[in-house]
Amino acid sequence: MASPAAAFLCALVALLLWAGPGVLVARRLALGRDLGVAAAPVLGWGIGTVAGLGASALFGFTPLTVIATAMAIAVIAAFVPASRAPGVPAPALPPWILIAAAVVAAAPAATVLPKFTAAGVALADPLYDHAKVALVDEMLRAGVPPGNPFLASSGGDGAVAYYYYWLFGAAELARLTGASGWEADAAATWFTAFASLSLMCGLAFRLAGARPEAPLFVLATVCGGSLRPVITALFGQDRVDAVLERGSGLAGWLFQASWSPHHVAAAAAVVVTLVLIERLALAPSMAVVVVVAALVAAAFGSSLWVGGITFVLCAAAATAVLFMSAKPGRRLPLVVALTVAGGLAVALVSPLLTAQVDAAIARGGGTPVLIAPFPVFSQAVPAAWRGWLDLPAYWLILLPIEFPAAWILGAVATARLRSQPVPSLTAAAFASLCAGWLLLSTAGENNDLAWRAVLPGVMILTAFAGAYFAQAVARPPARRRLLAAAAGLALVVLAWPDGADLVHGNLGGRLSEDGIRFADAPALWAAVRRHTGTSERVASNPRLLGRVTPWPINASWALLAGRRSCFAGEEFALAFSAWPPPARAAAADLFDRVFAGTGSAADLGSLVRDFGCRVIVLTPQDGAFSHDPFAADPRFVPVEEESGRWRIYRADG
Repeated sequence: MASPAAAFLCALVALLLWAGPGVLVARRLALGRDLGVAAAPVLGWGIGTVAGLGASALFGFTPLTVIATAMAIAVIAAFVPASRAPGVPAPALPPWILIAAAVVAAAPAATVLPKFTAAGVALADPLYDHAKVALVDEMLRAGVPPGNPFLASSGGDGAVAYYYYWLFGAAELARLTGASGWEADAAATWFTAFASLSLMCGLAFRLAGARPEAPLFVLATVCGGSLRPVITALFGQDRVDAVLERGSGLAGWLFQASWSPHHVAAAAAVVVTLVLIERLALAPSMAVVVVVAALVAAAFGSSLWVGGITFVLCAAAATAVLFMSAKPGRRLPLVVALTVAGGLAVALVSPLLTAQVDAAIARGGGTPVLIAPFPVFSQAVPAAWRGWLDLPAYWLILLPIEFPAAWILGAVATARLRSQPVPSLTAAAFASLCAGWLLLSTAGENNDLAWRAVLPGVMILTAFAGAYFAQAVARPPARRRLLAAAAGLALVVLAWPDGADLVHGNLGGRLSEDGIRFADAPALWAAVRRHTGTSERVASNPRLLGRVTPWPINASWALLAGRRSCFAGEEFALAFSAWPPPARAAAADLFDRVFAGTGSAADLGSLVRDFGCRVIVLTPQDGAFSHDPFAADPRFVPVEEESGRWRIYRADG
């Protein structure tokens, strides 16, 4: 099981590995003592991840490679010529802001760790999305680029088209400390939460003229969530569901950092990139160009939706504003600098980009992204009117409900703040929210693109809201400003119940019947590892202990096995394979039959021939444990049995 102590050690290593070099890079970029310190964790993570991945692919994924890469970044940053853009005279970011951000960041990190009770092991619901830990363990076993631990035709290494750069960062922490992938994932989640919070606080601090109320408001805002619980308490669940779509999927920082920290990391890298594009408009610099390229590569490699599609829209909007406001002599250098940065970024991510394009073609399913309004209203609104009314309702109803303080106060701030980066960041935030408004991803069952596309915009508007709040309370009293500050505080407080419920779930988890059995899982997988080579594949029930997460996946295998699966389940196949839907469904049916105990001799042969299964593990929760088809089949040799707990076979030959 994952240990909090090991996760804490990984978190300390993350600060040294990424934040340290990031501070040196920020100084060379002339970002100032406020925003430079605040952006340092994101800068260090983005540059370090891309550089570390490339070095590990060339020289091997070893502790020496990871350390040498970080040291090389620090040395280069210490001696490279600084940006010629004018520095920003600003006071240093107070240390207590960073300490407070580190404390708040513990709430998403708590999601990942198991909760031990007298009855069993409780797991928080967001751990469903953290089952990607299996890919971290794959990189620890086999290096980079990673094979596919979830499935591969005929049992080979397979390939991964998924955006895994953030997971590689977690693997770096595990490689340096000897921790498990699960423990490193918890630490990487904390670091991502801390880095994104630090960035928002620093940006708000600068825009507010170094007033500490700005980051305080940011920290208070991110601890909240949606207004839906308050609205439901006032009007009742049935009435709300009759008017509004239940569970829009849009969510603020706390939810996103808990469930999908890789998307949050990509969004933070996008925001820093937008700030650096503004620096390029003031004075082109090769150092800034290289850093922008690395951040874009890290963002794309961590989230196709945020670092790919959304970044292109945000950068185009911000660049258009900067281009129109720049002096004529600075326009061409800006275009050239961004073109070079874009070319470098594409070169850095070309292997992953090629793999994703090939996988999209192999999956089929038509256009991966469509234009469709985000649904807001439910059945109470006639279907003929619903599509048209959804268009304004997104801005007037949905965004105020899901991002109350950030959207309402942040939107006001876009017209009131006067600092230099505001116009370009405002354009980028609008582009980000428009992506959530009109774009629909078709690859899965959910509109994952819209859910993640709003992240850069929400982060920018949260910083804007904090800055505007600080200016409103710090200036001489004026009725309009005091009303705005009071309204902002009210929106923050009304959003806290939803945030408190999420934090409670993160800290306490949910104990299910399978969670009681989950306590035995480490011993089971230790036994499996004794009989399985590091490159061999294991067949286990894809539904094993499936009730420990909100939707059934084999979290037991993903978090604890430390070995490849020959088919980890249809959910994993959807995200991590290029198989079309019929192939995924056929594989799921095959494994359901076999582990239910109704599989034929041909089905058992298919496990070995078509999926490369070398080791079979049965548990009492499988129908095949009591109606064992492997026992009478000479192709499978029993190698270990723990009475009433598990039975392990190897495929002979």
